Amino acid sequence: MIKYQTFLKDNEVFDLKLKPNIVCIGFFDGLHKMHKKIFNKTKKIAKEEQMIWSIITFSEKVSDFLKGVKSSLESRNRKYQNIEKNYLPDYLFEINVNNESIKLTANQFCLFLKDKLNVKKVVVGDDFRFGYKGEGKVSDLQNFFGIDNIIVFKRVSNISTSLIKENLAKGEIKKVNSIIDENFTTTFKKTGEKLFLIEDYNIVIGNGQYLVVINGKTSQIQLENNAVILDNKEEILDIEFLKKV
Repeated sequence: MIKYQTFLKDNEVFDLKLKPNIVCIGFFDGLHKMHKKIFNKTKKIAKEEQMIWSIITFSEKVSDFLKGVKSSLESRNRKYQNIEKNYLPDYLFEINVNNESIKLTANQFCLFLKDKLNVKKVVVGDDFRFGYKGEGKVSDLQNFFGIDNIIVFKRVSNISTSLIKENLAKGEIKKVNSIIDENFTTTFKKTGEKLFLIEDYNIVIGNGQYLVVINGKTSQIQLENNAVILDNKEEILDIEFLKKV
């Protein structure tokens, strides 16, 4: 996977070897079932039609940028590591969200996709918005690229990043694991002699006892205020949550 950061500028050049490109676009926070379906569909079409496939995402949510807040469920590094490990797109383009890039019109954004990234097909959710103040809709993509070249996934009410956050806060790990279709894993960082704190800033997991996997071994931990006491010499731990006990 080759990763590019783009500012959506006219003078940017990307070495795509002039191959037709199918892209899926979204913030993809939390990587739940619908995100995975979108990735797999994009990858499948690319293989069938001998195209390259790419993921286009954003440095942060536009709404977060405008409000000056951070609401992402996971860090960009963790998200990109998961994408590369599990899906391996040819390219990942991260749009830098700033005062200039958010002012591009919907048509300018479409032209950037076509002229700079050689995009022929696009896979998105039906609530996707783009361009200045979210003026662009799926119908605008269809008008620009052709209706047959835009693959649309309908939003499912019981699968969302906000629902993941809600269930984590309640300690409903089994529900979270069902939404993401795997066991929820997050990183803990040592902040004291034996104290480990959740590193991803916007994850809040309800207090209680949990059955987890640490370094391949199943054990039980007591989580309080996003922190756990562990007798472990490592500075960073990835903890996989199985269920609340």
